[in-house]
Amino acid sequence: MTTPPTPFENLKHLAEQGDPTERAKTVGAALQAIPELQHWLREIRQGAVQEMRSEGLSHAEVGKELGLSRARAQQIAEGRTSGKRADPPAAE
Repeated sequence: MTTPPTPFENLKHLAEQGDPTERAKTVGAALQAIPELQHWLREIRQGAVQEMRSEGLSHAEVGKELGLSRARAQQIAEGRTSGKRADPPAAE
């Protein structure tokens, strides 16, 4: 894959670094940070769903807007992944 997925196009510069050692180190660090990135993105999504709810939308309406089921919209609002409440991030 020479082009990153659309949401990550701004990371294309990682593949264009000239020195292969630095490129491997930089990309390796990015790969190691993926769990933190996922946690951060989930928090943003949860906040957006909670905001939609506070604006008066039902879980069913939120689900319809996002192309999700009512149950999944509720899980996101509650901070659950795969039916379980998301674990807090590990302390640094």
